[in-house]
Amino acid sequence: MNNRNKSSRIAQGVCAMAMTVLLLSAVEGAWADEENLVAIENLSINDLMQIEVSSASRKSQTLSNTAAAAFVITQEDIRRSGATSIPEALRYVPGLEVAQGALRTWDITARGFNSEYANKLLVLIDGRAVYTPLYAGVIWELQDTMMEDIERIEVIRGPGAAMWGSNAVNGVINVITKKTKDTRGDLLVAGSGNQERGFAGFRHGGSFADSDGSYRVYGKGFSRDATVNAAGAQQDDAWRSGQMGFRMDHHVADGDGLTLQGDAYKMNIGVPLIDNAVFVSPYTNYIPNDASVHGGNLLTRWESTLPNGSEMSLQGYYDRAQIDALFLGEDTETYDLDFQHRLHPNAMNDLMWGANYRHIHFAAKNTPNMSFAPPSFGYQNVSAFAQDDIALVADRLRLTLGAKLEDSYFGGMQFQPNARLLWAPDNTNSVWLSASKASRTPSLVETKAAAIAESMTSPSAQTFGLPVQAVVSGNSNLKAETVTALEAGYRTQWNPRLSTDIATYSNHYQDRIEAAYVGGVATPVFVAASGAIPNYLSLPIAFRNAATTISVYGLEMSADWRALDWMRLEGAFTYAKMNAPSWDGINTDYARLIPRTQESLRCLMDLNEKTKLNLALRHVGTLDATTAGVPAYNAADANVAYTPRKGLDISLVGQNLSGSHVEFVNNAFGSRLPSLIQRSIYAKVSWSH
Repeated sequence: MNNRNKSSRIAQGVCAMAMTVLLLSAVEGAWADEENLVAIENLSINDLMQIEVSSASRKSQTLSNTAAAAFVITQEDIRRSGATSIPEALRYVPGLEVAQGALRTWDITARGFNSEYANKLLVLIDGRAVYTPLYAGVIWELQDTMMEDIERIEVIRGPGAAMWGSNAVNGVINVITKKTKDTRGDLLVAGSGNQERGFAGFRHGGSFADSDGSYRVYGKGFSRDATVNAAGAQQDDAWRSGQMGFRMDHHVADGDGLTLQGDAYKMNIGVPLIDNAVFVSPYTNYIPNDASVHGGNLLTRWESTLPNGSEMSLQGYYDRAQIDALFLGEDTETYDLDFQHRLHPNAMNDLMWGANYRHIHFAAKNTPNMSFAPPSFGYQNVSAFAQDDIALVADRLRLTLGAKLEDSYFGGMQFQPNARLLWAPDNTNSVWLSASKASRTPSLVETKAAAIAESMTSPSAQTFGLPVQAVVSGNSNLKAETVTALEAGYRTQWNPRLSTDIATYSNHYQDRIEAAYVGGVATPVFVAASGAIPNYLSLPIAFRNAATTISVYGLEMSADWRALDWMRLEGAFTYAKMNAPSWDGINTDYARLIPRTQESLRCLMDLNEKTKLNLALRHVGTLDATTAGVPAYNAADANVAYTPRKGLDISLVGQNLSGSHVEFVNNAFGSRLPSLIQRSIYAKVSWSH
């Protein structure tokens, strides 16, 4: 057994044993002397179970009364983790696959189908969908804010399309920032390290004179060092970014409020040379360059309590993102208007309905590598939803029925229903069941793009000694993907020190959109004056709806144990199995997109009033792929924080302390060597007044 496999099995065994201890301790803890238990400095277990969650049903409800696989990352969790970005904060969420494919690329999804272009997860920031129509996913490097301004991150695993619409197929991530009344004063953050070369942020918040309102403004920036590939060669992918923004909250009258907020950003991202590639015209003299990215957004929201006691909200936002790179240029503008009305006709029913209108304008800078026809066009999506939360037996048994009807430019009319049943026999236990259907609409690339790979795979015996270039064509006749999901879960608070959460699911995907080889054989291509021997093979690829069904089954477990008054343990275990067609050597290799198991263990300690120590260990199972598998790996993180006086925090953070490793391979044709995610150590100082 090699060292990598040995260390992987040791880490897996440690995490499994720790998880077993957490769960079995429930039996012993059930008879603990509750009167003598003292909560750790922060939230108690009961407080955590009462945390508000709004992403599952578009209304505030406690975590214990949420009929979904939900997990909440608090601001305290973010601070203790040392995360400098939203993806890093998601690392230890049970059931979520978070892999860093390169310096700036994150591969994030729930319950399978992960990739750099993962398209089955809906992400919201303060109600604004951070969605790119280019590939129907999230460009994670564009999603940033002051980490200190985040109140919580809600993660809902499983379909949420009945409330949020298409693309909320495998889950919803909702980043909720603090209200401005909670961010008054000044905050200065700065730090540096071996990978985080330098970062800084500033925030100022205050109140309006003679007005029941408050505001904040912020600015931040960072510079991150280039990574190395699996061969140890440095890649030209250094990353620099700057962002600023504001938010204003104004309380108009009882129950009425107005919010206005916006962000603007600009960044330069290095584009590395592809390894072992054979370049063709016009890329023969290709030199790595910086991709220039800039954009911004503006959002306003009105919330009101009507005289009859019902509640309504009206939200609108504008979002623009511009990308200028050698292989792709795009300018995407999104206009979104969302209305929601909640009413209580009687003690039994909690009704909610709403409608949404979205207009997207896309303009491409066509290149020899990728082009769209026409290069500039606009389209719209219209949807409406309704939901009734029915109290069958007081608050102990609740049935939620909801559905969304959506007319999409790509994919046509979609009906996405959902049914959830929650039984809470007492204040410490809850069991839930759900059945739902969700859709994922085709993207611009899948329907309208014509792409030619800028490089070719290296010659091999299978390619008759010739390099191969992929030629990809869009398909305007694609149907929307669909998933039918069955879920069940059980939450319990065994005592004031221990709680557990278990969820299981069975997902079945139909009409999956895949890139597939079409035609009989690859076409030999002759360059002028090259003679009778072809220079390379042209491989035709097209998008299509697959005829086969893929099923994914899984189990997700988490536990939170206040072992001592000054120590908290969090453990998580995820198991997933995908039944997919065998890879045929050309078409999409679906089995590579999900690890069989993931385990994590976090230990949060308050050593004294001024010093906090946080240790974390996670193990990710093998991605068994024929094309580009990734071995199982371990990662250890640590954060020690010292507060010499009120308002001043000094932290030393270590990430991936167990050593460099590959987390994901983001190149379908295998010509780019995977990036090594390296050990990172940085120091951070935070001052507030």
